[in-house]
Amino acid sequence: MSEPKGPDGPDTLRNLFRSIEERSRGIEEDAVLLQEQLRKRVDDLRRDLASAESLLVTTYESALRDREKLKRKAELLEAENRDFAQRYVDLEDHSTSLTNLYAATFQLHSSPDPDAVVRTIVEIAVNLIGAAEFILYLVDEVKGDFTVAAREGDLPPKGPRHAALDEPVERAAVERRRTVFLEETAPVVAGEPKGAICCAPLFFRDRLVGALSIYALLSHKATFSQLDRELFDLLGEQAALAMVSSLAYVAVERKLKTVQRFMDLLKT
Repeated sequence: MSEPKGPDGPDTLRNLFRSIEERSRGIEEDAVLLQEQLRKRVDDLRRDLASAESLLVTTYESALRDREKLKRKAELLEAENRDFAQRYVDLEDHSTSLTNLYAATFQLHSSPDPDAVVRTIVEIAVNLIGAAEFILYLVDEVKGDFTVAAREGDLPPKGPRHAALDEPVERAAVERRRTVFLEETAPVVAGEPKGAICCAPLFFRDRLVGALSIYALLSHKATFSQLDRELFDLLGEQAALAMVSSLAYVAVERKLKTVQRFMDLLKT
């Protein structure tokens, strides 16, 4: 009986190495292929990331622009609201001013009594203009001077009569035939003797009826407003007309009473 023949050692080993080499080459090729696929996927991922980043930046910048637009719109709306509110306040003030002007005009012409007209002028000066110290002068054409019809505040006593309106503001007001304020004639200097800060002449056509000289305002009022200037214009026109009308009415009534007494004497 013969023994089995053993395998050829060198051939088997070469075949084994060849097989391992082929498998290694296949694995290497597979690894290269997988690496190439992975590289492509990495490149795709990088491109996607770049696109996403670009989109994110664009979206962020667009959001910033939209935010700025909204902010500007909000600021514009806020400014429009403030402007509307201010216009509403101005309109309300103007409406109040018109009401006060109408009431003042009505009061001036509501009575033929000169004393009532003087009281109305005083009420306008105190309640509407806010004057704390003032003097209302009326022209006495017979004696050629002025009578003090009304006085308010701690003013130097000048008696019931006054020879002339001799302060700069008063002279300027009479010459220009309109209300004149102190800053129009001279700057205000601290420490100077207190004088008229405003004078409103009362003119009926070309006839000077009187003048309202204001020396100080109430404590809560710092300066004259636009309504005050309109009221001064009212005083310059309507107050003079009301005063002339009331004086004419009194004169006519006095003459009628004189004629009536004369007729009564004739009857007896």
